[in-house]
Amino acid sequence: MNNVLIIGIEGAVGAGLASTIQQSHTVTGIASRSGINIAGCRIIHATAHSSASVQQHIQSERPNWIIFCGAASRSSWDTDSVRNSAIPDKHAIEWATAAANAGIEFSMISSDAVFTGPWMLHKEDDEKHFCETPQAERLRQIESTVLELNEDALIIRTNAFGWSPDSDTPEFAESLMESLDGGMPIEIDFLRHAAPILATDLGMMLLKSRSEELRGILHIASAERFNPFQFAERLAEMADLPQPAFPDHTILEGPVTGFGKGETTLDCSLSTKLLGVRMPQIDDGIGQFIQQAEDGLLNQIRSRKTQVSRAA
Repeated sequence: MNNVLIIGIEGAVGAGLASTIQQSHTVTGIASRSGINIAGCRIIHATAHSSASVQQHIQSERPNWIIFCGAASRSSWDTDSVRNSAIPDKHAIEWATAAANAGIEFSMISSDAVFTGPWMLHKEDDEKHFCETPQAERLRQIESTVLELNEDALIIRTNAFGWSPDSDTPEFAESLMESLDGGMPIEIDFLRHAAPILATDLGMMLLKSRSEELRGILHIASAERFNPFQFAERLAEMADLPQPAFPDHTILEGPVTGFGKGETTLDCSLSTKLLGVRMPQIDDGIGQFIQQAEDGLLNQIRSRKTQVSRAA
């Protein structure tokens, strides 16, 4: 059985990947804050990602596969505070370098927010429509550096949603459900568009990508283009919650700009061809997301008992 080390397991994507991958692999997670307990996973609380710290983790855990889930793995529809609370993506460079030197497979979860619209699907090589914000430019530079230092690395651009392993730090879909359920005002828009995918579905696609030995940059997302308000409407309908109030009409005087603020929908035709599978529908993902709160998965990623917890 392979040993998988997930960096940033405290996020919804890291936890969702862990819950899927641990069905066939041994999973250890590194979390930047304490109190993260995922049933069946070993959890290490660590905040340092220096070369020495990374080497120490690799030597002690001896992983066959490292998956990095930093700030970019958080949905581009999430708030800046949620993304900023995650492990900085710059640390992916140190982990990718160490993985290359040790002959360990390396994957990084990146973001659809490297792109911006208007009104188009973005292929992996769509350089004409790169977002020009400093955040997007830094992320693309990190992607490039990772691939320069580790030519066998796999970078997945996506926009994933799921349950956080920490109820105090909910991410986009969970926060949205809590607001709908509590009748609280919701600040969402209908201008941004993306193709959100459930984190556990992303996990299945990532496993398939590994079995096919894919390398480079790959887009994995849902098969539909949605905006946040449409997502909220569908979530409310399927969870039998009050419908959100339609946001105020906005008169646009120019293209929508900002990191994750415009058109970031990913063209997944390459991954569909290489993986031989269809991308999931958003309704299926939202339905599974709701069901996961009832079928045990949410309790699994918020386990009260952890197998291993230590500071490093």
